[in-house]
Amino acid sequence: MIRRIFRDIREKTENMSKRETAAYVLTYYWYHILAVCSIIALIVLFITHYTIGNQKPVFTCVLANQEMDSGRDGLIRDTFSEYAGLPARRVVIDSDYNFSYEGMELSGVNESSYEKFFFQWRNKELDALILSESFYQYCREMGGSFCDLSDMDKGDFEIYKDGDMVGAVILGEDSFAERVTGKKGEKLLLAFPDEGKHEESREMFLKYLCDVKAGKVEGVQFSDLIR
Repeated sequence: MIRRIFRDIREKTENMSKRETAAYVLTYYWYHILAVCSIIALIVLFITHYTIGNQKPVFTCVLANQEMDSGRDGLIRDTFSEYAGLPARRVVIDSDYNFSYEGMELSGVNESSYEKFFFQWRNKELDALILSESFYQYCREMGGSFCDLSDMDKGDFEIYKDGDMVGAVILGEDSFAERVTGKKGEKLLLAFPDEGKHEESREMFLKYLCDVKAGKVEGVQFSDLIR
């Protein structure tokens, strides 16, 4: 069909100037041009989706039962990805995980986040967690295991012992839990699920937080991230 169209155009415009040829083609073949452009656009979208758009994350950190703040999440994503030399589009920092569990009753939250959280855990999609001490213990009761941080550089962070291992570092006090429940003294932890796939990225994330706390990362303060 395309060959026949080009042959017809050649025959009809043989004695025309370039301007006349262009005007003739746009007048009588505009719908053919539109169809070809649409097909090309669909092919480009298909290729983009299955090459760039469908790439899996190289690091995923969930802030469980913390203040939902997309601006803070984006700040962590952008500064950490630059710090670690990772593509920002493949780094996921997500605080949209507010739900109740034993010992923590929240009202007006999306409880489907609970199923989503543990589904991602079972599917080995979670590399890092920022969570309260009570939720850490709840995850352990549910059969979850955490990476031993004994051999990682923990900077100035206080360690959180889980039996004989270092199960987490203490980022500070959980101010969100205090605001919601009135309970004071709840520790806020950074821990890594043992099933996480990206070991280098999670070690780099701990190093990143250490350097942010020490004031070594430009454009961000520790209080901007953990509050």
